[in-house]
Amino acid sequence: MRQRLIQREQPRLLVGDLAVTASRGAMRQLERLGGAETPAMERVLLAELEELICLPRATDVVPRDTDLAFDLVVQGYRFGSATDFAIGPIPIPLWWRPKVRLEAQLFHLQSRKAKAALHVVEAMPWAVFAGRAVSWQVLLGLQAPARPTDMGLLLRKAAERLLSQLRAAA
Repeated sequence: MRQRLIQREQPRLLVGDLAVTASRGAMRQLERLGGAETPAMERVLLAELEELICLPRATDVVPRDTDLAFDLVVQGYRFGSATDFAIGPIPIPLWWRPKVRLEAQLFHLQSRKAKAALHVVEAMPWAVFAGRAVSWQVLLGLQAPARPTDMGLLLRKAAERLLSQLRAAA
């Protein structure tokens, strides 16, 4: 019995499907009013996600009995904004920070039986976002408080956290 435990083969972790879906709700509608290009950003996030995940694809290997695979979805993302709206003469600030949510479904490759469902959320810290929101470039409308590189950084951090959780669950 003890010998079987020692010689047990470690499961390989493989990548199944990767996808990006846009957030739903009021924040997404407000971002669309601001001119955020959803399909273009989805393609960029998907390409960056494929680059970040440095594991073999499940379709490219000969499956073993112990193999595990995961499907990964960018379940929602938002760019963040610092704006205001006025009710009469009183302006009301409206801020929301950039955020990325990743979800993964870990399953046995041959049986397709689910083993675990995991998710992580990564958001820009409020202190960083507030510091950018009150800069003169943002106040004059020359720059957004969050840049496209910030979304890439959030995606990278979220992917690293999710991969470590997947390895622990395997």
